Amino acid sequence: MHNDVNATVEDNTGKLWFGTRGYACIYDGKTFKVVTHKDGKPFANVRSIIKDRKGNIWLGGYDGLWRYDGSTFTNFTRNFVGYIYEDKEGNILTSSESADKKSWVLSRYAEKSLSNGYPTVTEIANKPMIFGILEDDKRNIWFGSPDGVSAYNGKTITDFKGK
Repeated sequence: MHNDVNATVEDNTGKLWFGTRGYACIYDGKTFKVVTHKDGKPFANVRSIIKDRKGNIWLGGYDGLWRYDGSTFTNFTRNFVGYIYEDKEGNILTSSESADKKSWVLSRYAEKSLSNGYPTVTEIANKPMIFGILEDDKRNIWFGSPDGVSAYNGKTITDFKGK
């Protein structure tokens, strides 16, 4: 296991998941096991891991965005993913590299479409880089970038620049 740990989460069975700059690992209380894709390749440079309200584990990093439902891994994008967040409606939000790899995109994967294999993805913002994602009590989505902090109210983005 790599010592540079980026993310941790406990699954519904009590196992601990670690995302590192090396590989993702699971600790069962006795041993560490490297987590692999369905093709046997380890998940590399995992930056974010969350457990959604249904108990699914989401991994984001070098290998893109993946969901583990307890038995199967499903891939949603191969673009590098930095952050993953589940909003109050069960939508999954990510910050990831854009397709042209020249910027970063804040995307929302609609909860109602996640189980059919063809998720509805909405690109909310495009910035040089996107750090962190959070939803406030009014359902505004907040995120950071090198330009400052921004809020998305469902229709428009408001940028707040530092002074």
